[in-house]
Amino acid sequence: MNDNAQPGRRYRVACLGFVFDPFAQGVIDRIAPGNFDLSYAERPEDMTEAMLTESDMLLVVAPVTDGMMAKASHVRFIQKWGTGYEKIDVAAAARHGITVAITAGANANTVAEHAVTLMLTAMRRIVVADRAVREGRWIPAELRPVSQRLHGKTVGIVGFGNIGKAVARQLRGFDCRILYYKRGGPVADEAASGARYAGLDELYAQSDVVTLHCPGGAANRGMIDGAALAKMKRGAVLINVARGELVVEDDLVAALENGQLSAAGLDVFAEEPLAPGSALRGLENVVLTPHSAGSLVDDIAIMANHSFENMLAFQRGERIRAADLIVDPERPRLPLPERTAP
Repeated sequence: MNDNAQPGRRYRVACLGFVFDPFAQGVIDRIAPGNFDLSYAERPEDMTEAMLTESDMLLVVAPVTDGMMAKASHVRFIQKWGTGYEKIDVAAAARHGITVAITAGANANTVAEHAVTLMLTAMRRIVVADRAVREGRWIPAELRPVSQRLHGKTVGIVGFGNIGKAVARQLRGFDCRILYYKRGGPVADEAASGARYAGLDELYAQSDVVTLHCPGGAANRGMIDGAALAKMKRGAVLINVARGELVVEDDLVAALENGQLSAAGLDVFAEEPLAPGSALRGLENVVLTPHSAGSLVDDIAIMANHSFENMLAFQRGERIRAADLIVDPERPRLPLPERTAP
């Protein structure tokens, strides 16, 4: 913890990653603490050496490597915008004495809402219908054989953290039967969520819709491969708003082409932006969005305020909320002398 908070001190914060577009920057600048001096790098090529060497804290969705931490000698706190922190070298952060935190639950309802939107859009072929009308084609008879409702379906939620639970809550209005899988087993508040724990094989076999809400990283990379897809109910729908690396995309394409899956809704991909030659672009039974589940005007201030609360707590020497704290180093990096204000 920080025992050296200095009242009146200014802090330089480097904001790194694709979420920090010019519109977001304007919102964040308006609500940032008065003693924070923010700099932004929306793209990797926008990041300067000084953003690392001169910053006191990092606010990121971009990767943070061991080498970056070594250069960032003033940085003692890294705040992840969102929850997935697999692109931050947390082992290196611990070695460097850098505290790492996330914004647990801050955008859970937002991302869950996108997942439900993808379910409805994919199952009802909304994109195909919209394009047909714009092109002057009236195709209700063509849509009927490939469209289905969400109401009353069995939905399997893989990963039952804040976002998975939010999906379960939002699906209550559709009278869905909800199954969930969590690596650690059933959760204590299962009854409150209206969901029932199931093993992965059972979940795959019974679910009309399988929606992914688990973290990336080595443990889950490629978990949705040909073998997993073959275990799913024929004609099921796959939704992924979690991490692209969870899915083997070639196997997914094959399942969508041969009818093992009837549709998919994807917000994340193994390679981002999605490659121009990706076979997913040519499939009409897939809805594609550009990793935008959390890219809402409403969400910027929510995420920024949560992040700033953690940053201010750290600088005051207060403990970060347990759900957010990812790295609490045994030997925290000592603060360097304050530099001249920019």
